[in-house]
Amino acid sequence: MTSDEYFQNLLAQQNLTQEQLNSLRSLREKIQGQLSVLQGSPRFYYAGSFSKGTMIREVFDLDIVIYWPSDSGYTLKGVFDAVGETLRKHWNHVNPKTVAWELPFEGGFHIDVVPGRALDSSFRYANLYRRDRDSSLQTSIKVHIDTVRNSGRQEVIRLLKLWRFKRNVPFKKSLALELMAIEGCKGIRTDALETQFLATLRYIRDNIVSARVIDPANTNNVVSDEMSSFEKQSIQSAADTALKAQYWSQVLT
Repeated sequence: MTSDEYFQNLLAQQNLTQEQLNSLRSLREKIQGQLSVLQGSPRFYYAGSFSKGTMIREVFDLDIVIYWPSDSGYTLKGVFDAVGETLRKHWNHVNPKTVAWELPFEGGFHIDVVPGRALDSSFRYANLYRRDRDSSLQTSIKVHIDTVRNSGRQEVIRLLKLWRFKRNVPFKKSLALELMAIEGCKGIRTDALETQFLATLRYIRDNIVSARVIDPANTNNVVSDEMSSFEKQSIQSAADTALKAQYWSQVLT
């Protein structure tokens, strides 16, 4: 078996079952129904790995975005708080995060609900409420999704997510991992899994400490700033260890 065949078999094992996918869709419909009582005609979207095509069965969550129109008149904090208050009427555990509300479930699975206000009628860009700074964050979940989908790097990103989970690599933001994979794989065929995986690990090892990973939706957002120096050094060490492994099973299982 070649390395690429090994990777392909591993990824096939990481595909979600139809039952799991149906369950995620059902949960989204349930949450949308609960939040649809809020005024202002908000729109709901899938986000995260579900919409990007980068989920792995080993560990996954669901991201749901709810955007209010630009002319709704609500403050960002008002939108954020209203979503949290409404969710708490239906769920026992609702945890505030940086820009989202988390619904945790047994087994580590969770749902993140991200409220925001669209910048215009296209709903492509939005302002999110950043709770830790009591400020706004302008970005585009749709640009993030398109960036990953259009890159053709979903399969190597899934391998990297498996590596992150199995080796406890402290990439807090999947977006940072995704953008580094896309950059590290430039010029490499999208069907060459081992070559892409190796190239990304090398790119991470050589650049994670000093790189400025920029949000493709807003150059003012430096995604890499969300990681501490200690976390960056730990990621660098993990990438170096993976590159020195004798067998891929030592990295991904």
